[in-house]
Amino acid sequence: MGKKEAVKVAAGFVVTVLLLVVAITLLQISFGIKKEEQGLPTQASAAPVVVIDAGHGGMDGGAVAPDGTAEKEINLEISEILACIMEVSGVKAVMTRTEDVMLDGEGLTGSAKLRDLKQRLVIASQYPDALLVSIHCNKFPLESCKGLQVYYSGHTEAEKVAETVQESFLKIDPANHRQIKKADTSIYLLNRAKIPSILVECGFLSNKEELARLKTEEYRKMLALVVAGGILGVI
Repeated sequence: MGKKEAVKVAAGFVVTVLLLVVAITLLQISFGIKKEEQGLPTQASAAPVVVIDAGHGGMDGGAVAPDGTAEKEINLEISEILACIMEVSGVKAVMTRTEDVMLDGEGLTGSAKLRDLKQRLVIASQYPDALLVSIHCNKFPLESCKGLQVYYSGHTEAEKVAETVQESFLKIDPANHRQIKKADTSIYLLNRAKIPSILVECGFLSNKEELARLKTEEYRKMLALVVAGGILGVI
């Protein structure tokens, strides 16, 4: 890479960071006003830590798009952006994984997949006052299916965050009519987590248009901001 190209890349990165900071500031101001109107506390006391879980990893690729794109890759990239936004916003972000690996831990039993899920819970359990946010992508036989959808655990706070994230997504796609859903036993993490938890299905890899968007950095940043807005609107 030549000097000019390096300068352009660096400048582009700085602009991106500045735009994120501005967006986050506007989100904080917006949600701060809403909280004051509702008579709610504006301090981040309910969830000073956000545990960000990039779904799947390693040999567990998760859903796979027709073109071979693995869910695990998109999950991690969105999670990394979300973690940066949280840190800039003054919220500590803890990621369950930062690499393309399956997790394991001492004393865990069961299949590799089960041990991976158990280790994610172990990490989350270290932060009893945190909010757990698991990032995923969807897939369905009908290509027409698309849109973000949020699942939540059996905690009042989790439901509030899920509602705010789902509503925030309407700014990106006003035609999305998906509703939040309470997780059942089929969602291992949310069913067993002791802390408020949500799982965000960021879109369908089986939908060509949505897949194309999910593969772009710009759209992943937008999704991370949507999730961040939901979190900052409640904690």
